[in-house]
Amino acid sequence: MASSRLRVAVIGAGSAGLCSARHILSRPLAFDLPVVFEATSQVGGTWVYMEEPENVENTHSSMYRDLKTNLPKEVMEFPDFSFNPSLPSFIHHSEVLKYLEEYTDKFSIRPCIKFNTCVVSVYPVPGNQERASWWVVSTTHGEEVVEKFDAVMVCVGHYSHPYIPDIEGMKDFQGQVLHSHFYRFPEVFSSRSVVLLGSGPSGVDIAMELSAHAKHVILSHRGPPLNWSPPENVSMAPPVIRAAHDGLIFENGIKVEADTLIFCTGYKYHYPFFLPRTGISNGQVMERKDVLDWGFLDGEDIENPDQGKGHLPPLYKRLIHARYPTLGFIGACKIVIPFPLVHCQAQFFLEVLEGKCPLPPTEQMLSESRKELVEHRRAGLPLKYLHRLGEKQWEYAQSLADTASFQPLAPVLAKLYEATREFRNSNPLMYRKLNFTILDREDFEMRTDLKDEDYV
Repeated sequence: MASSRLRVAVIGAGSAGLCSARHILSRPLAFDLPVVFEATSQVGGTWVYMEEPENVENTHSSMYRDLKTNLPKEVMEFPDFSFNPSLPSFIHHSEVLKYLEEYTDKFSIRPCIKFNTCVVSVYPVPGNQERASWWVVSTTHGEEVVEKFDAVMVCVGHYSHPYIPDIEGMKDFQGQVLHSHFYRFPEVFSSRSVVLLGSGPSGVDIAMELSAHAKHVILSHRGPPLNWSPPENVSMAPPVIRAAHDGLIFENGIKVEADTLIFCTGYKYHYPFFLPRTGISNGQVMERKDVLDWGFLDGEDIENPDQGKGHLPPLYKRLIHARYPTLGFIGACKIVIPFPLVHCQAQFFLEVLEGKCPLPPTEQMLSESRKELVEHRRAGLPLKYLHRLGEKQWEYAQSLADTASFQPLAPVLAKLYEATREFRNSNPLMYRKLNFTILDREDFEMRTDLKDEDYV
Protein backbone atom coordinates (compact mmCIF):
# COMPACT_ATOMS: atom_id res chain seq x y z
CA MET A 1 0.00 0.00 0.00
CA ALA A 2 1.44 3.42 -0.97
CA SER A 3 2.34 5.76 1.87
CA SER A 4 0.10 8.79 2.36
CA ARG A 5 2.98 10.74 3.86
CA LEU A 6 4.30 13.63 1.79
CA ARG A 7 7.77 13.43 0.29
CA VAL A 8 9.64 16.73 0.35
CA ALA A 9 12.86 17.76 -1.39
CA VAL A 10 15.02 20.30 0.42
CA ILE A 11 17.61 22.05 -1.76
CA GLY A 12 20.59 23.16 0.30
CA ALA A 13 22.05 22.16 3.69
CA GLY A 14 22.76 25.62 5.00
CA SER A 15 20.81 27.06 7.91
CA ALA A 16 17.49 27.24 6.01
CA GLY A 17 17.77 23.70 4.63
CA LEU A 18 18.77 22.22 7.98
CA CYS A 19 15.91 23.99 9.74
CA SER A 20 13.43 22.82 7.09
CA ALA A 21 14.62 19.22 7.43
CA ARG A 22 14.46 19.43 11.22
CA HIS A 23 10.79 20.45 11.11
CA ILE A 24 9.90 17.82 8.52
CA LEU A 25 11.46 15.18 10.76
CA SER A 26 9.38 16.45 13.69
CA ARG A 27 6.17 15.49 11.80
CA PRO A 28 6.63 11.77 11.00
CA LEU A 29 2.91 11.09 10.62
CA ALA A 30 2.53 13.64 7.85
CA PHE A 31 5.92 13.53 6.10
CA ASP A 32 8.31 10.93 4.85
CA LEU A 33 12.00 11.45 5.59
CA PRO A 34 13.18 14.57 3.75
CA VAL A 35 15.78 14.36 1.01
CA VAL A 36 18.27 17.20 1.43
CA PHE A 37 20.39 17.96 -1.63
CA GLU A 38 23.75 19.55 -0.81
CA ALA A 39 26.24 20.41 -3.54
CA THR A 40 29.25 20.39 -1.20
CA SER A 41 30.67 17.81 1.20
CA GLN A 42 29.45 19.39 4.43
CA VAL A 43 26.63 21.29 6.09
CA GLY A 44 26.67 25.01 6.80
CA GLY A 45 26.23 26.79 3.50
CA THR A 46 27.78 30.24 3.52
CA TRP A 47 29.28 29.60 6.97
CA VAL A 48 31.80 27.14 5.51
CA TYR A 49 34.99 29.18 5.13
CA MET A 50 37.00 28.73 1.91
CA GLU A 51 40.56 30.01 2.19
CA GLU A 52 41.24 30.34 -1.54
CA PRO A 53 38.07 31.14 -3.52
CA GLU A 54 38.40 30.75 -7.28
CA ASN A 55 35.26 31.91 -9.05
CA VAL A 56 31.57 32.48 -8.45
CA GLU A 57 30.56 29.09 -9.81
CA ASN A 58 32.38 27.09 -7.14
CA THR A 59 32.66 29.57 -4.28
CA HIS A 60 29.56 29.36 -2.15
CA SER A 61 30.90 30.98 1.00
CA SER A 62 31.14 34.71 1.62
CA MET A 63 33.10 34.30 4.86
CA TYR A 64 36.39 36.11 5.35
CA ARG A 65 39.06 34.88 7.74
CA ASP A 66 38.48 37.15 10.72
CA LEU A 67 34.76 37.72 10.37
CA LYS A 68 32.73 37.88 13.54
CA THR A 69 28.96 38.01 13.57
CA ASN A 70 27.37 41.47 13.43
CA LEU A 71 24.44 40.20 15.48
CA PRO A 72 24.75 38.71 18.96
CA LYS A 73 24.37 34.95 19.17
CA GLU A 74 21.38 35.46 21.47
CA VAL A 75 19.47 36.90 18.49
CA MET A 76 20.90 34.55 15.88
CA GLU A 77 20.07 31.15 17.37
CA PHE A 78 17.14 28.94 16.43
CA PRO A 79 14.44 29.26 19.12
CA ASP A 80 14.68 25.53 19.91
CA PHE A 81 18.48 25.20 20.02
CA SER A 82 20.90 27.49 21.87
CA PHE A 83 24.49 28.45 21.29
CA ASN A 84 27.05 27.51 23.93
CA PRO A 85 26.31 30.06 26.70
CA SER A 86 30.02 30.37 27.54
CA LEU A 87 30.68 32.07 24.20
CA PRO A 88 30.67 35.87 23.91
CA SER A 89 27.72 37.48 22.18
CA PHE A 90 29.63 38.26 18.97
CA ILE A 91 31.37 35.15 17.76
CA HIS A 92 33.80 34.05 15.07
CA HIS A 93 32.23 32.48 11.98
CA SER A 94 33.75 29.10 12.87
CA GLU A 95 31.56 28.98 15.99
CA VAL A 96 28.44 29.45 13.86
CA LEU A 97 29.49 26.56 11.63
CA LYS A 98 30.09 24.41 14.72
CA TYR A 99 26.63 25.36 15.98
CA LEU A 100 25.02 24.28 12.69
CA GLU A 101 26.91 20.99 12.76
CA GLU A 102 25.66 20.37 16.32
CA TYR A 103 22.12 21.27 15.26
CA THR A 104 22.40 18.76 12.40
CA ASP A 105 23.37 15.95 14.74
CA LYS A 106 20.99 16.94 17.55
CA PHE A 107 17.99 16.51 15.25
CA SER A 108 19.39 13.53 13.28
CA ILE A 109 19.39 15.40 9.98
CA ARG A 110 22.69 14.11 8.58
CA PRO A 111 21.37 10.71 7.34
CA CYS A 112 18.85 12.61 5.18
CA ILE A 113 21.50 14.65 3.33
CA LYS A 114 22.82 13.70 -0.10
CA PHE A 115 26.24 15.35 -0.08
CA ASN A 116 28.19 16.27 -3.23
CA THR A 117 24.87 16.29 -5.06
CA CYS A 118 23.96 19.13 -7.39
CA VAL A 119 20.34 19.81 -8.32
CA VAL A 120 20.34 20.61 -12.04
CA SER A 121 16.61 20.70 -12.84
CA VAL A 122 13.33 21.14 -10.97
CA TYR A 123 10.06 20.85 -12.92
CA PRO A 124 6.41 20.55 -11.99
CA VAL A 125 4.68 17.35 -13.03
CA PRO A 126 1.91 18.35 -15.49
CA GLY A 127 -1.45 18.60 -13.78
CA ASN A 128 -3.05 20.66 -11.06
CA GLN A 129 -0.76 23.60 -10.23
CA GLU A 130 -2.28 24.06 -6.79
CA ARG A 131 -1.18 20.57 -5.71
CA ALA A 132 1.72 20.15 -8.11
CA SER A 133 4.26 17.42 -7.55
CA TRP A 134 7.83 17.84 -8.78
CA TRP A 135 10.55 16.14 -10.76
CA VAL A 136 14.01 16.82 -9.30
CA VAL A 137 17.01 15.93 -11.45
CA SER A 138 20.32 15.75 -9.56
CA THR A 139 23.85 14.58 -10.20
CA THR A 140 26.26 12.93 -7.75
CA HIS A 141 29.80 12.48 -9.06
CA GLY A 142 28.44 12.65 -12.59
CA GLU A 143 25.65 10.13 -12.06
CA GLU A 144 22.21 11.55 -12.84
CA VAL A 145 19.18 10.67 -10.75
CA VAL A 146 15.53 11.62 -11.34
CA GLU A 147 13.17 11.63 -8.34
CA LYS A 148 9.58 12.70 -7.77
CA PHE A 149 8.47 14.76 -4.77
CA ASP A 150 5.21 16.13 -3.43
CA ALA A 151 6.81 19.47 -2.56
CA VAL A 152 10.09 21.35 -2.86
CA MET A 153 11.69 23.70 -0.33
CA VAL A 154 14.31 25.93 -1.98
CA CYS A 155 16.91 26.77 0.67
CA VAL A 156 19.94 27.89 -1.32
CA GLY A 157 20.45 31.23 0.41
CA HIS A 158 21.45 34.48 -1.25
CA TYR A 159 25.13 35.02 -0.47
CA SER A 160 26.77 33.05 -3.27
CA HIS A 161 26.15 35.01 -6.48
CA PRO A 162 27.62 38.55 -6.31
CA TYR A 163 25.77 41.53 -7.73
CA ILE A 164 28.15 43.86 -9.57
CA PRO A 165 26.66 47.04 -11.04
CA ASP A 166 27.73 48.33 -14.43
CA ILE A 167 30.21 51.20 -14.14
CA GLU A 168 31.31 53.15 -17.18
CA GLY A 169 34.95 52.61 -18.17
CA MET A 170 35.55 49.71 -15.80
CA LYS A 171 37.27 47.68 -18.52
CA ASP A 172 39.96 50.40 -18.70
CA PHE A 173 40.73 50.41 -14.96
CA GLN A 174 44.21 48.99 -14.41
CA GLY A 175 43.78 48.20 -10.73
CA GLN A 176 42.49 45.08 -9.04
CA VAL A 177 38.70 44.62 -9.02
CA LEU A 178 36.89 42.11 -6.82
CA HIS A 179 33.63 41.59 -4.97
CA SER A 180 33.56 41.30 -1.18
CA HIS A 181 32.47 37.69 -1.77
CA PHE A 182 36.12 36.95 -2.61
CA TYR A 183 37.74 39.05 0.11
CA ARG A 184 39.48 36.88 2.71
CA PHE A 185 42.12 38.84 4.71
CA PRO A 186 43.54 42.40 4.75
CA GLU A 187 47.29 41.77 4.66
CA VAL A 188 47.36 41.35 0.86
CA PHE A 189 46.17 44.96 0.50
CA SER A 190 49.10 46.45 2.45
CA SER A 191 50.16 49.90 1.21
CA ARG A 192 47.35 50.03 -1.34
CA SER A 193 44.75 52.70 -2.00
CA VAL A 194 41.44 50.86 -1.79
CA VAL A 195 37.96 52.05 -2.70
CA LEU A 196 34.99 50.07 -1.37
CA LEU A 197 31.67 50.65 -3.11
CA GLY A 198 28.85 50.10 -0.60
CA SER A 199 28.49 50.92 3.09
CA GLY A 200 26.42 47.99 4.28
CA PRO A 201 27.69 45.73 7.06
CA SER A 202 30.31 44.08 4.81
CA GLY A 203 31.56 47.37 3.39
CA VAL A 204 32.03 48.97 6.80
CA ASP A 205 33.53 45.84 8.34
CA ILE A 206 36.06 45.30 5.56
CA ALA A 207 36.99 49.01 5.58
CA MET A 208 37.80 48.74 9.28
CA GLU A 209 39.92 45.64 8.68
CA LEU A 210 41.79 47.26 5.78
CA SER A 211 42.51 50.45 7.73
CA ALA A 212 45.27 48.69 9.68
CA HIS A 213 47.09 47.66 6.49
CA ALA A 214 46.13 49.77 3.45
CA LYS A 215 47.62 53.20 2.75
CA HIS A 216 44.20 54.76 2.23
CA VAL A 217 40.65 53.41 2.30
CA ILE A 218 37.67 55.21 0.76
CA LEU A 219 34.17 54.06 1.62
CA SER A 220 32.01 55.08 -1.35
CA HIS A 221 28.26 55.05 -0.80
CA ARG A 222 24.96 56.73 -1.63
CA GLY A 223 23.40 56.84 1.82
CA PRO A 224 23.39 59.62 4.42
CA PRO A 225 26.63 60.59 6.20
CA LEU A 226 27.80 58.00 8.68
CA ASN A 227 27.51 59.14 12.28
CA TRP A 228 30.81 57.79 13.58
CA SER A 229 34.45 58.78 13.31
CA PRO A 230 36.50 56.45 11.10
CA PRO A 231 40.23 55.76 11.48
CA GLU A 232 42.53 58.49 10.12
CA ASN A 233 43.21 56.73 6.83
CA VAL A 234 39.54 56.00 6.10
CA SER A 235 37.45 58.61 4.30
CA MET A 236 33.96 58.79 2.81
CA ALA A 237 32.91 59.59 -0.74
CA PRO A 238 29.78 59.52 -2.88
CA PRO A 239 29.22 56.58 -5.26
CA VAL A 240 31.73 55.65 -7.95
CA ILE A 241 30.14 56.39 -11.33
CA ARG A 242 33.08 56.10 -13.73
CA ALA A 243 36.49 54.48 -13.99
CA ALA A 244 39.68 55.51 -15.74
CA HIS A 245 42.85 53.52 -16.26
CA ASP A 246 44.55 55.13 -13.24
CA GLY A 247 41.66 55.88 -10.91
CA LEU A 248 38.00 56.23 -10.11
CA ILE A 249 35.57 59.13 -10.50
CA PHE A 250 32.88 59.79 -7.91
CA GLU A 251 29.42 61.25 -8.38
CA ASN A 252 30.65 64.69 -7.29
CA GLY A 253 33.19 64.71 -10.14
CA ILE A 254 36.25 64.17 -7.95
CA LYS A 255 38.77 61.65 -9.24
CA VAL A 256 41.07 59.67 -6.96
CA GLU A 257 44.01 57.47 -7.76
CA ALA A 258 43.30 53.94 -6.60
CA ASP A 259 44.78 50.54 -7.26
CA THR A 260 41.92 48.42 -5.85
CA LEU A 261 38.13 48.52 -6.09
CA ILE A 262 36.07 46.19 -3.91
CA PHE A 263 32.37 45.91 -4.69
CA CYS A 264 30.39 45.58 -1.46
CA THR A 265 27.16 45.68 -3.42
CA GLY A 266 25.39 42.59 -2.18
CA TYR A 267 24.13 39.54 -4.00
CA LYS A 268 21.52 38.45 -6.48
CA TYR A 269 19.26 35.44 -6.21
CA HIS A 270 20.34 32.51 -8.33
CA TYR A 271 18.18 29.48 -9.11
CA PRO A 272 19.70 27.89 -12.24
CA PHE A 273 17.78 24.63 -11.72
CA PHE A 274 14.55 26.39 -12.75
CA LEU A 275 15.87 27.31 -16.18
CA PRO A 276 14.05 25.42 -18.98
CA ARG A 277 16.80 23.00 -19.93
CA THR A 278 15.20 19.62 -19.44
CA GLY A 279 11.92 18.13 -18.30
CA ILE A 280 10.36 14.75 -17.56
CA SER A 281 7.99 12.71 -19.69
CA ASN A 282 6.99 9.19 -18.69
CA GLY A 283 9.88 9.09 -16.27
CA GLN A 284 12.44 10.06 -18.91
CA VAL A 285 14.54 13.21 -19.05
CA MET A 286 13.77 15.21 -22.20
CA GLU A 287 14.12 18.73 -23.54
CA ARG A 288 11.23 20.98 -22.49
CA LYS A 289 10.38 24.64 -22.68
CA ASP A 290 6.84 24.64 -21.24
CA VAL A 291 7.92 24.21 -17.62
CA LEU A 292 7.75 26.36 -14.49
CA ASP A 293 5.79 29.57 -14.96
CA TRP A 294 8.64 31.78 -13.83
CA GLY A 295 7.02 35.08 -14.82
CA PHE A 296 6.31 37.29 -11.84
CA LEU A 297 2.96 38.87 -12.61
CA ASP A 298 1.19 39.13 -15.93
CA GLY A 299 1.98 42.41 -17.61
CA GLU A 300 4.96 43.21 -15.40
CA ASP A 301 8.39 43.57 -16.99
CA ILE A 302 10.47 41.82 -14.35
CA GLU A 303 13.55 39.83 -15.19
CA ASN A 304 14.62 36.52 -13.72
CA PRO A 305 17.03 36.41 -10.76
CA ASP A 306 20.19 35.98 -12.80
CA GLN A 307 19.73 39.53 -14.12
CA GLY A 308 20.02 40.91 -10.60
CA LYS A 309 16.88 43.03 -10.90
CA GLY A 310 14.33 41.06 -8.96
CA HIS A 311 14.31 37.46 -8.17
CA LEU A 312 11.25 35.43 -7.65
CA PRO A 313 7.93 34.43 -9.07
CA PRO A 314 4.94 35.92 -7.22
CA LEU A 315 5.25 34.91 -3.59
CA TYR A 316 2.51 34.67 -1.01
CA LYS A 317 3.76 35.55 2.46
CA ARG A 318 7.16 36.06 0.83
CA LEU A 319 7.80 32.35 0.66
CA ILE A 320 5.12 30.35 -1.23
CA HIS A 321 4.82 30.41 -5.01
CA ALA A 322 1.33 31.82 -5.63
CA ARG A 323 0.79 29.64 -8.69
CA TYR A 324 2.52 26.51 -7.34
CA PRO A 325 1.87 26.43 -3.56
CA THR A 326 3.86 23.22 -3.11
CA LEU A 327 7.01 25.20 -3.93
CA GLY A 328 8.50 27.22 -1.07
CA PHE A 329 11.45 29.61 -0.91
CA ILE A 330 12.80 29.44 2.64
CA GLY A 331 15.28 32.12 3.73
CA ALA A 332 14.99 34.39 0.68
CA CYS A 333 14.19 37.52 2.71
CA LYS A 334 17.01 39.96 3.45
CA ILE A 335 17.93 42.26 6.34
CA VAL A 336 16.48 39.86 8.90
CA ILE A 337 17.54 37.61 11.75
CA PRO A 338 17.97 34.59 9.46
CA PHE A 339 17.84 31.55 11.75
CA PRO A 340 14.72 32.54 13.72
CA LEU A 341 12.95 33.72 10.57
CA VAL A 342 13.52 30.49 8.63
CA HIS A 343 12.32 28.67 11.75
CA CYS A 344 9.00 30.48 11.25
CA GLN A 345 8.91 30.11 7.48
CA ALA A 346 9.56 26.37 7.53
CA GLN A 347 6.77 25.76 10.04
CA PHE A 348 4.33 27.89 8.07
CA PHE A 349 5.06 26.07 4.80
CA LEU A 350 4.72 22.63 6.39
CA GLU A 351 1.41 23.62 7.99
CA VAL A 352 0.20 24.57 4.52
CA LEU A 353 1.37 21.26 3.03
CA GLU A 354 -0.41 19.34 5.80
CA GLY A 355 -3.64 21.18 5.03
CA LYS A 356 -3.77 22.71 8.51
CA CYS A 357 -3.33 26.23 7.16
CA PRO A 358 -5.52 26.69 4.05
CA LEU A 359 -4.31 29.21 1.51
CA PRO A 360 -6.45 31.85 -0.20
CA PRO A 361 -7.42 31.29 -3.85
CA THR A 362 -4.62 31.67 -6.37
CA GLU A 363 -5.97 34.97 -7.70
CA GLN A 364 -6.01 36.45 -4.22
CA MET A 365 -2.40 35.40 -3.59
CA LEU A 366 -1.40 36.89 -6.94
CA SER A 367 -3.26 40.08 -6.07
CA GLU A 368 -1.39 40.40 -2.77
CA SER A 369 1.92 39.87 -4.57
CA ARG A 370 1.02 42.57 -7.07
CA LYS A 371 0.07 44.96 -4.27
CA GLU A 372 3.47 44.45 -2.58
CA LEU A 373 5.21 45.12 -5.88
CA VAL A 374 3.19 48.25 -6.66
CA GLU A 375 3.79 49.71 -3.20
CA HIS A 376 7.49 48.91 -3.46
CA ARG A 377 7.79 50.70 -6.80
CA ARG A 378 5.78 53.71 -5.60
CA ALA A 379 8.29 54.07 -2.79
CA GLY A 380 11.01 54.42 -5.45
CA LEU A 381 12.93 51.39 -4.23
CA PRO A 382 15.02 49.15 -6.52
CA LEU A 383 13.34 45.92 -7.48
CA LYS A 384 16.21 43.88 -6.05
CA TYR A 385 15.18 45.17 -2.60
CA LEU A 386 11.66 43.76 -2.89
CA HIS A 387 12.20 41.21 -0.14
CA ARG A 388 14.27 43.33 2.20
CA LEU A 389 12.33 43.37 5.44
CA GLY A 390 14.33 45.23 8.08
CA GLU A 391 11.91 46.60 10.67
CA LYS A 392 9.03 44.84 8.89
CA GLN A 393 10.40 41.43 9.82
CA TRP A 394 8.78 41.37 13.26
CA GLU A 395 5.26 41.96 11.99
CA TYR A 396 5.94 39.44 9.21
CA ALA A 397 7.15 36.72 11.59
CA GLN A 398 4.20 37.37 13.87
CA SER A 399 1.75 37.05 10.98
CA LEU A 400 3.22 33.66 10.03
CA ALA A 401 2.84 32.42 13.60
CA ASP A 402 -0.69 33.79 13.97
CA THR A 403 -1.87 32.34 10.66
CA ALA A 404 -0.34 28.90 11.15
CA SER A 405 -0.85 28.73 14.96
CA PHE A 406 2.69 28.09 16.19
CA GLN A 407 4.59 29.90 18.93
CA PRO A 408 5.73 33.34 17.74
CA LEU A 409 9.23 34.70 18.20
CA ALA A 410 9.95 36.21 21.59
CA PRO A 411 9.49 40.02 21.63
CA VAL A 412 12.94 40.38 23.24
CA LEU A 413 14.55 39.45 19.92
CA ALA A 414 13.24 42.60 18.26
CA LYS A 415 14.39 44.73 21.18
CA LEU A 416 17.88 43.23 21.17
CA TYR A 417 18.15 43.40 17.38
CA GLU A 418 17.28 47.10 17.34
CA ALA A 419 19.64 47.86 20.24
CA THR A 420 22.47 46.09 18.40
CA ARG A 421 21.74 48.02 15.20
CA GLU A 422 22.00 51.32 17.08
CA PHE A 423 25.29 50.32 18.72
CA ARG A 424 26.70 49.13 15.37
CA ASN A 425 25.72 52.33 13.56
CA SER A 426 27.21 54.57 16.24
CA ASN A 427 30.43 52.66 16.92
CA PRO A 428 31.26 49.96 14.33
CA LEU A 429 34.77 49.57 15.73
CA MET A 430 33.72 48.69 19.27
CA TYR A 431 30.17 47.31 19.36
CA ARG A 432 31.34 43.70 19.29
CA LYS A 433 32.73 44.16 22.81
CA LEU A 434 29.15 44.18 24.10
CA ASN A 435 27.65 41.07 25.66
CA PHE A 436 23.99 40.32 26.25
CA THR A 437 21.91 37.98 28.33
CA ILE A 438 18.26 37.28 27.53
CA LEU A 439 16.34 37.28 30.80
CA ASP A 440 12.93 36.18 29.51
CA ARG A 441 10.70 36.58 26.44
CA GLU A 442 10.50 40.33 26.98
CA ASP A 443 13.78 41.57 28.46
CA PHE A 444 17.55 41.37 28.15
CA GLU A 445 20.51 42.83 29.98
CA MET A 446 23.78 44.18 28.60
CA ARG A 447 27.33 43.83 29.85
CA THR A 448 30.21 45.69 28.29
CA ASP A 449 33.99 45.76 28.19
CA LEU A 450 33.92 49.25 26.67
CA LYS A 451 35.83 52.03 28.40
CA ASP A 452 34.82 55.69 28.31
CA GLU A 453 37.37 56.48 25.59
CA ASP A 454 35.84 53.79 23.35
CA TYR A 455 32.70 55.87 22.98
CA VAL A 456 34.58 58.83 21.50
